[in-house]
Amino acid sequence: MSTILWLCPSHRDHREISILGIDRRHRILFHDYASIELERMVAPEPVSMPVADVEEEIGRITDRFGTRGVEAVVSTDDYPGSTLAAIAAEKLGLAGVSPGANLLCQHKYHCRSAQRAVVPSAVPAFESLTGDGPTGMDFPLFIKPIKSFFSVGAYRVDAPEQLPERLRRATLPERFFDPMRVPFERYTGLRFGDGRVIAEELLGGVQATVEGYAFNGEVCIFGIVDSVMFPGTFAFRRFDYPSGLPESVQGRMKDIAEKVMHGIGFDNGVFNIEFMYDDRRDRVHIIEINPRMASQFSDLYEKVDGWNSYEALIDLALGRKPSVRRGGGRHRMAASCVLRTFEDRKVLRVPSPEDVAGVLERYPDARIEILATVGENLSEEMQDGESYRYGVVSLGGRDIPDILETLDECCRRLDFVLGATSDATSHEGRRSAGASS
Repeated sequence: MSTILWLCPSHRDHREISILGIDRRHRILFHDYASIELERMVAPEPVSMPVADVEEEIGRITDRFGTRGVEAVVSTDDYPGSTLAAIAAEKLGLAGVSPGANLLCQHKYHCRSAQRAVVPSAVPAFESLTGDGPTGMDFPLFIKPIKSFFSVGAYRVDAPEQLPERLRRATLPERFFDPMRVPFERYTGLRFGDGRVIAEELLGGVQATVEGYAFNGEVCIFGIVDSVMFPGTFAFRRFDYPSGLPESVQGRMKDIAEKVMHGIGFDNGVFNIEFMYDDRRDRVHIIEINPRMASQFSDLYEKVDGWNSYEALIDLALGRKPSVRRGGGRHRMAASCVLRTFEDRKVLRVPSPEDVAGVLERYPDARIEILATVGENLSEEMQDGESYRYGVVSLGGRDIPDILETLDECCRRLDFVLGATSDATSHEGRRSAGASS
């Protein structure tokens, strides 16, 4: 039984730890830092909260856990968890991603520069916005913070007159960057810079995520997941596995992923890279690199391939090469379906434990996440600013129509009820409509 330090654990982590029996095979020590504080800073109605100095926090982690026999440090959290895990592993002399490689991926402008040096044809035009607007790019374009966080602050800008208002919304509070700024300069040797927003060429086409790991200099791709958007939006509707893209396109994405991860020195960890394939121009572009596993996809591999990516996360942290399997699951297809509305709503009812248990009794390998609280507006939860999630249901099936039929049944059983934001008591609200929500 190994002792594993788990930093910034999420509800999904706790769920998978229990389902997979990780806590029965390993001794898990949990430690959190700044997760709630950072979310509240970028909420629709931001709350400024103090965040402990990151260097002092790293000292507390190493002092607290350095004598407890820790053999691995893991985190699925993008920010600040994955960075803390990389630094803590290095200080404790354990396997892990180098802090410099992790932090390079975190800074979207510097990461773009590194990508351009390795795979220039896969990198869209980009520019750091430090003044009133881009100087060398045409509209429409896309802007986002130099540190991504749940799609907050990411906007399409169609004309110059839209830019000031969108730029204001994309500029996150300065304190948000505190856990990243000092470690970034220390471990990468680069200046953090003055820009807080990056402008990029607007990409169109089919979005997909390539996920894999690097171990002792070898890069292995274990899955490509398609991102299905609500029509006319950047809001995720589903994540489908395996990808339906042509094999030749998937091969190009894999090649680019291997080259770029080698090029930036990423090793001994799980990563995922978001890509866009423009079928009209037959071009593949990197959207962004995330130096962590995509925990929302973990059970999709389990449903189709018979293994869960949390296994790879732990193997790598223990210095072992993961064993990736193919096609050994119960289903031919799997999807993680997002329950979402494009109007703020009052939450009148969420599924009871009995409702959830009823779904799981019928579909034992389903995963259900409730992202809403009775009595609150959806806008009071962590949202992207353009739409409102209230749940996630992940399912397996023969194909997507089969999965969507099952999704509709699950939503009827779960029975979310959403009302007008001014309606706090009536249960005559709009019940969720599954895939069409």
